[in-house]
Amino acid sequence: MLIDRRWPRRAVEICLAALLPADCLLCGDPLPWRQEGSVCRPCWSLVPWAAGMRPGAGALRAVLWGSDYEGRLRDLIHACKFERLDFLGRPLGERLAERVAPLFDGALSRPDLVVPVPLHRWRRLRRGFNQARLLAAPLAGRLEIPLARRALIRRDAGRRQLGLSRRQRLAALDACYAAPSGGRGARLAGLRVLLVDDVMTTGATLEACARVLVRAGARSVIGCVLARTPECGGRGARRSRDGPIPPGLSS
Repeated sequence: MLIDRRWPRRAVEICLAALLPADCLLCGDPLPWRQEGSVCRPCWSLVPWAAGMRPGAGALRAVLWGSDYEGRLRDLIHACKFERLDFLGRPLGERLAERVAPLFDGALSRPDLVVPVPLHRWRRLRRGFNQARLLAAPLAGRLEIPLARRALIRRDAGRRQLGLSRRQRLAALDACYAAPSGGRGARLAGLRVLLVDDVMTTGATLEACARVLVRAGARSVIGCVLARTPECGGRGARRSRDGPIPPGLSS
């Protein structure tokens, strides 16, 4: 007879839900038991997903996103990063994967590896987690490809990026990222990489990481973010459902 080994955890969840009732992070209504990410289902359904893509620049071949950085999604990203609610990472990553994974069924070449944008070790220690890694894990699972947790490192904390122009961000980030030498770096040779981050403002972070990955041997790099800010629109941006991918992005 098969025994369900998950029952002890389920029993604990039932007890905790009864003893410690919670409210939805977005609307404040009482949550039924086991709502995903402490958000009620009606609020999840109202998150304004609007997946899209545009050609990249330099080493970055293209950029995909799940939605715009606004409204309920912005609130959830802030809660995850700044209120340290790391349990939001997986449901957000799963919903991002649902919207961008279909692009790799024919429009884009399937990636070989998922790489999260790294945090500096001290920032990760203060926060307790890397939100990009939390988002990257469901993407890797959905695409059934490996997740490389240490393909990139951030060796310099750098200056704060808030309020900087794209040119200033590129200059500040130029020496921040590196690919570890030896075995880990060699694993990038000839691979198509999907580079994952939470928010894209100017694209400078993705470009800086993409340059490092290409120098380490990656064949191509496509960026994927949960949300993009309005200044990332620009010429060439399009919704993923609005026709073919721009020429040259499939290789």
